[in-house]
Amino acid sequence: MAAGFKRFMPAFIPLAFELFRHYRRDLNHNGNIRKADKSAEKLATMEHMMVRLEKKIQQNRETYESIANKILIWLAINSILLIGIAVKLFFF
Repeated sequence: MAAGFKRFMPAFIPLAFELFRHYRRDLNHNGNIRKADKSAEKLATMEHMMVRLEKKIQQNRETYESIANKILIWLAINSILLIGIAVKLFFF
C-alpha cells in the first residue's frame, strides 16, 4: 500500500500547491468583500434610521398640529360660553 502512495505522490504535490493558492486567493477575496459589505451595511442602516426618524418627526408634527387645533376649538367654545354667561349676568 505504501508503494502505491509513493507512486502517486508527485501528482499530489502540484495539486496541493494549487489548492493552497486557490484557498489563499479566495480568503483574500472574501476578506475584501466583507470589508466593503460592512461599510455598505452601515450606510444602509444609517439611511434606514434617518428615514424612520423623518417619519417619526412628521408623525409627531401632525399629532401636535391636531392637538393645537383641538385646543383652539376648545378655547373658542369656552370664550363664547364665558361671553354668554357675562351677557346673561350683567344685562338680564
